[in-house]
This record gives sequence, structure tokens and C-alpha cells, in this order.
Amino acid sequence: MLTHVRAAVAPRRAPPSLPPQPVEPDAALLDSLGAIDDEEHILVLGGNGPDLMCALLRAGAPQVTHLRPFERPESESASLVIVPRVPSLDWLAIRLPWIRRALVANGRLAIRIDALPTMVTQVRRMLALHGFAAFLARDATGCQVLCAEVPAFGLRRCA
Repeated sequence: MLTHVRAAVAPRRAPPSLPPQPVEPDAALLDSLGAIDDEEHILVLGGNGPDLMCALLRAGAPQVTHLRPFERPESESASLVIVPRVPSLDWLAIRLPWIRRALVANGRLAIRIDALPTMVTQVRRMLALHGFAAFLARDATGCQVLCAEVPAFGLRRCA
């Protein structure tokens, strides 16, 4: 005769969780740009351009163009130029005249560089020699985002 009856209860399973969404690779760069919906035309130069273009469009940018590192931008064609990765200081020294020529008056430039103090100083010096002003540096994960602008008639967008 049975004196005890045990009921087998299946263990409860937690509902399958969604895999965590990967962090956008250029999230720190996008955060340092501030409001981009008022920019007329954004130019991404080199780096992982298609991914950054999509992120900019999702953030509200009206028009974004990506150029490969060796392509030369048109004169006064952008209000914001983004360089997501600077391969070397020599590369930047060659491209800075092109970038300066591509920006409109009060146009902005955002560059992501290594966080080495000597590199930051050299890039600031290069930018100043090419007429950029209103420098703003922000720390990102393992790098630094340096923003500058082309002053128009002595007016600056940010200090």
C-alpha cells in the first residue's frame, strides 16, 4: 500500500531574456557632439563611416555623407566634419587643409584621437595653425574627442 505520494514538479524556467544590446561603438563621439539636428550637412571622413552614418541619422541628422579617407571633400559643403579615427598625425596634417576648406563659416570639427597627452597637444597645435578655435576636449573610453570650430567674423558658437 502507498503511504506517500510525491508529485514531481518541473522546475520553473525563467523566460528567455533578450541578449544585451551592444553598445554603439561611436556613442562617446555622438555624445560629445551635442545637438546635431540643426546641422545642415554632416560629413564623416574615413573610419567606420556607414555605422556612424546610421547612428547620426537615428539621432536626427538631416543629411550625412561618408567619404573614404583618400577622397577630397567639396569646398564649403559641410557644417560638421567628423573624423571617427585618426590613423596618424601625418594623415591628419595632410587632411586638415581639406577639412578646413570643406567647412562653412562657424562649421565644427570633431576628431577622435588617442588619449595620449602629447598627441592631444600636437593635434590642438595643428588645428590652431589651420585657423580652428573654440577647442573642447572630452574623455571617451580609451580615447579623447576633440571638437573645434571655424570662427566667422570673430563669433564663436561655444567657448
